[in-house]
Amino acid sequence: MTINEARILYMSHNCSYFLMCMERYNEYIEYCRLGVPKEQEEGWRREKIRTLFRQITITQNYELFDNFYQITVVFRDYYNLRLVLDAFKAIRRPKEPEPNISLAETILGKKGPKARSGIIYWAYDVGQKAIAILMMDQALQCLDQHNVYNVELQKRIRKAKRISRILNEELELHFSEIELKDYSLRKF
Repeated sequence: MTINEARILYMSHNCSYFLMCMERYNEYIEYCRLGVPKEQEEGWRREKIRTLFRQITITQNYELFDNFYQITVVFRDYYNLRLVLDAFKAIRRPKEPEPNISLAETILGKKGPKARSGIIYWAYDVGQKAIAILMMDQALQCLDQHNVYNVELQKRIRKAKRISRILNEELELHFSEIELKDYSLRKF
């Protein structure tokens, strides 16, 4: 395997060893044997971030956002947080409930509060409480879904709302109980 083949493999699997291993095990083993320096992988990751950011801003495709977040969150710094925020602002909001719920879960953290995952914790951890508040607002808007009859989606909404209450209290984001309970009551 050449270094260029390694770059293509790494970037085509969203800079994830796990995805490489699961989808292309033999190539993953070759990749590991090649011993690509971490600095080189970081450069490739930054290149992938720039590419995805351009795609998101051009296409406004919300489906690219979760991958963008997963690749960017590794850095957990202010610069990349701003990129995530700008990418989120650029996406076109889906009309269907499921993708909106998924976006809210990315913002709130899919692993739950103990893992401190999600954009809100990232913002708070780098000293950007205002961005954490802004992203909570966005998560609540995504969860403001009416006429959802799918039981699984209803469970996901309830879980996300529970997490939003925990984050609100723990990080002192100052959302009122009314805002957390029924976001649709809010006037814009």
